[in-house]
Amino acid sequence: MIATNAVSNSLKITKETRAEQTVEDRWRDQSRKALEDSKMYPPAHAYTGRTVEVTKDLGMAYKQLDSILSRNQVRQTLRLTERHEKKGVKRRRLRSERWRKQFANEVRKKVQLVMKIRDRGA
Repeated sequence: MIATNAVSNSLKITKETRAEQTVEDRWRDQSRKALEDSKMYPPAHAYTGRTVEVTKDLGMAYKQLDSILSRNQVRQTLRLTERHEKKGVKRRRLRSERWRKQFANEVRKKVQLVMKIRDRGA
């Protein structure tokens, strides 16, 4: 109860001070916050999503990096961009990939249905 009152009081104070601030003051505050954020979070680069901090356990870090690369399909993209792929071949490959994804999804649904029926005791 006390914490809730303190939070609501601080929100009221924030709203009041915001109303009292001039446009220039708000601009200065927002600019300061943006500058602090930019120092804390540097801009993204080519390795941003593929960086893993290595501490003591090198194997664990390698495993994390491997899972990130698999999730982002970096290896598949690299393999596909090594050589030129003809338009028709690409179209057939994409159709096949879509079909495989749909088929796997349907099989997954059927297996879940069977497991649900088994759990009911049928």
